[in-house]
Amino acid sequence: MSTHSHYLPLSKVTAGMILAENLLDKVGHILLPAGTVLTDSMLRSISNHHITQLCLEKEAPSAEDAEQLMEKRLLRLTKLFRKQSDGIEPANTLRRYVQVYRERGTS
Repeated sequence: MSTHSHYLPLSKVTAGMILAENLLDKVGHILLPAGTVLTDSMLRSISNHHITQLCLEKEAPSAEDAEQLMEKRLLRLTKLFRKQSDGIEPANTLRRYVQVYRERGTS
């Protein structure tokens, strides 16, 4: 947890709040990644996993922070797909879809 995040009981979490850390299930699988904007349906689903509190961002990141986060996410994609050559179309298609998904997640 950083100074820009805090824990809240699930009963006090509302739609629109942003996860500050990855949300894991009891065996360590990521249910939702950090940076996810929570919706009502996500909150209902989270309660089914017997999760009682969430680590949330205290305030919306500044434009500069959001830009740095996006840059970090896109660099991560470069690392994840570094072994794929330009000739492998399924990998390139997947990368484009993930990139579009990540770009939409910060707007």
